Amino acid sequence: MRRKTVFELMGTGEEWGPGTPGMDEFERVNRECSELLMRYNTVPMPPEDRRDLLAQITKKPVDPSTKVVPPFFCDLGTNIILGRGVLVNYNCVLLDCAEIRIGDHVLIGPNVNIVTADHPLDHVKRRDWVTSSLPVTIGDDVWIGAGAVIKSGVTVGDRAVIGAGSVVVKDVCPDAVAAGSPANVIRKL
Repeated sequence: MRRKTVFELMGTGEEWGPGTPGMDEFERVNRECSELLMRYNTVPMPPEDRRDLLAQITKKPVDPSTKVVPPFFCDLGTNIILGRGVLVNYNCVLLDCAEIRIGDHVLIGPNVNIVTADHPLDHVKRRDWVTSSLPVTIGDDVWIGAGAVIKSGVTVGDRAVIGAGSVVVKDVCPDAVAAGSPANVIRKL
């Protein structure tokens, strides 16, 4: 029976890591992304050149109305989907071991982390860097406050607001304000 590759396992919640078929390709894509991010984060350039470089990182066109302010960090880049009119502010981390889908007109504050990767509770497995990952979806017109963390498998509904410094570990419904650690809905809009 053929074993699934790392790329087939990413986003399913199943574990993968060293020894999983396709890890060489994963590491190659990660290295290529790191090299492009080095340029993105350190080389002064006009906005249109930065957008073209971001398209190389994500392997997808980036709408001219979308802006990702450096420094910006991600694992692969290829699992990031950015909508129109998105602002990703300074020092954001999008760990895209699974798909991160960001809707239109989303504002993401500085120092936000969107993390699709997770690790097992079993300390012996963690020694081998065993990973699992689930996608994250951010709806349209969402505002994520500075320093928030969005964990794997979470969907943030359209027009929701995530309070600064919040840790979001479960879905947030549309038209809601969620805050705290762990974040809970504190108000409906």
